[in-house]
Amino acid sequence: MPYENILQNIRRYVSLTPQEEDAFCALLTVKKIKRRELLLREGDVCTDEYYVNSGCFREYFVDSKGFEHNLYFAIEDWWISDLYSRTQMAPSYCNIVALEDSELVQIGHLTLEKFMEEVPRLERFFRMSYEQSLVNQHLRNLQMLHMTADERYIHFRERYPKLANRIPQKHIATFLGLTPEFFNTVHAKVMRLKRPGI
Repeated sequence: MPYENILQNIRRYVSLTPQEEDAFCALLTVKKIKRRELLLREGDVCTDEYYVNSGCFREYFVDSKGFEHNLYFAIEDWWISDLYSRTQMAPSYCNIVALEDSELVQIGHLTLEKFMEEVPRLERFFRMSYEQSLVNQHLRNLQMLHMTADERYIHFRERYPKLANRIPQKHIATFLGLTPEFFNTVHAKVMRLKRPGI
């Protein structure tokens, strides 16, 4: 069943009735996307919420000098969207691109909003998900201010071991606020530590 994974994801936080699950699944579509294909392009309005069934994505923006800055990664069992663009119905500042051939479960923002009015428990699920996302972003901001480059990279590898081995190092570098050149030095140093989990 293409929607079993997304239902399991939701069941971790809330319980829907079988009828509610069936009604929710009727609103979903499966979207396949090739490696290097853009899911969202800067300037477009994000109109959907996506759950990653398989594959890997990165969300990034390009600054005025043409440098890419990675903001977010998503792999299996994660959600991805441009929250700002989607909720404000405004042009996105970001791009979302597939790093691998991927499969997504897609639901339109307006469709989801209407369904959450009918099923408040699902609204609770998304509220809890957004809260966790905000907590993670807040912690990341604090780490950028208080951690050394080595500490940030160690924390990244310990917290997201599946990401560390699937994402090119140049993308991890900009996510951590480092140049690829300096990141190479940090990576070599951290790998010499050979700590469990990294």
